Amino acid sequence: MIDKNSSLPLYHQIMQELKQQIKDKKYEPNQVMPSEAELMRIYGVSRMTVRLAIDGLERQGYVTKVQGKGTFVKKRKIVQELSMITSWSESLLSQGLNTQSEILAKKEVKADEDAAEKLGVAMGTPLYYVERIKSVDHEPVGWGRIWVKKSLFPGILEQENLGDSVYDVMENIYHVEMDRAVEVVEAMAADKRAAALLGIREGEPLLQVNRVTYNTAGEAIEISRIVSRADMYAYRMELHGRKHK
Repeated sequence: MIDKNSSLPLYHQIMQELKQQIKDKKYEPNQVMPSEAELMRIYGVSRMTVRLAIDGLERQGYVTKVQGKGTFVKKRKIVQELSMITSWSESLLSQGLNTQSEILAKKEVKADEDAAEKLGVAMGTPLYYVERIKSVDHEPVGWGRIWVKKSLFPGILEQENLGDSVYDVMENIYHVEMDRAVEVVEAMAADKRAAALLGIREGEPLLQVNRVTYNTAGEAIEISRIVSRADMYAYRMELHGRKHK
């Protein structure tokens, strides 16, 4: 509950408490929040104080106000940091999410022109390909495809936890150290296949991330293409300084 003797403003205390209740799933996504009158009674504060608290929650993306219906809890976006090399699975698990993974395909393929250029190999070089769907609370959030060199990861398709984290397998089984990655993030509209796999309508917005990962020797070891639902996923990066002329 709030402390009226605290130097922290009352609206901020209420906002923080409601935010924690949302995180603890007292209020689920799409559930209506208590009305202004109810919150005034619960906390013993003015309508203005309650409105400031709700406005703060709305600015931070926790709730949305619908005219004539009330204030509803928003489904929080999954945020992946772009400041370091993290896997899809690591990003989801770090946020305490209930995740599921389904392998759609895993097979040996030959490098096409694009893969050959990115991995620095000849066309036709044997690669391993893995295609997966990642879900949160059994709702699909992303469709991922990766290609790795067969010569570096012999037998990787037979590893048991390949569906959970390919990076874990690469590091712990094959002892590969990832040094850097280059990513390109693009907006795209869902085509027929992406829409079917992710349970959305064709044309809905998606985020596509193309990544090339390198080991400590500077060798490209993996390329990936991850398509995520824009309504459920976001990427965050922290920038420092300015380039001086």
